[in-house]
Amino acid sequence: MQFLVFLAMGVAVAQASATPPTAEENSCSGLKDDRSLLSSLLAVTGYSDACVAAALDFCSSGQEDSRYASLMEEAREVVQQVSAAVNKWESRPRHCKDLLDSGDSGSGLRQVYPYPGRPHHRVPVFCDHTVDGGGWTVFQRRTSDAVRQDFYRTWVEYQLGFGDLEGEFWLGLDLLHQLTSTTLQQLRIDLDDYEGEHRWAKYGFFHVGAPETKFRLSVGSRRGAYWYDNCADSNLNGYQYMGNYTSFADGIHWNHWRDHQYSLKRTSMMTRPAF
Repeated sequence: MQFLVFLAMGVAVAQASATPPTAEENSCSGLKDDRSLLSSLLAVTGYSDACVAAALDFCSSGQEDSRYASLMEEAREVVQQVSAAVNKWESRPRHCKDLLDSGDSGSGLRQVYPYPGRPHHRVPVFCDHTVDGGGWTVFQRRTSDAVRQDFYRTWVEYQLGFGDLEGEFWLGLDLLHQLTSTTLQQLRIDLDDYEGEHRWAKYGFFHVGAPETKFRLSVGSRRGAYWYDNCADSNLNGYQYMGNYTSFADGIHWNHWRDHQYSLKRTSMMTRPAF
């Protein structure tokens, strides 16, 4: 504070004793004189000549102001570009319901981006927009087509998925975990027998855990499914018998409809956000 008072007094004295510039002199000459005096006073108190000169030039020059404005404008443009890119990534469909909400109401193969930390990573899925309002991502399908898939597979195959997305397939537990982790999901199961009858089941909560949980199933108040332990109320990934069979509970069965010795003709399992 004492230095600032001293400096202000020195500048005031210098200005009072200096000869005022004449009309013929450059209008900036007075400013230059003050800068020279101020520079001298600062140098006496221990400041570097080069540092003082640079500071004074920066404060008085209009070029730095224009350069600063230019840099700020470039920064704004970069921020806008990044914001647009982020919005584009965030608007990419995570599942079939996002596609339906964006106006894509056609069923069939689509590309989605279910991985939050990998905005460029897309995967193909089959969307069903014809059943129960649409927006369903199909993760399992059994058919009676001529080309059948063998569902008696290894753990790794069930983790990664297998089959034909337009025929019989299992989407994969890794992807199913991602799909059911985006938001609260529901599950729908559609069943057809060989006599032309149709049934369906719907559950308001559906989640498949992470690999470290061995893809633990959480679904409404249901028990069993294909993560079963000591029961087999349903086995939609079973062997493709045609209708009745004599072995025990190893066909494509839904015990509470056609019991555990009847293999169904068609099944599909689908998930979509509950809200």
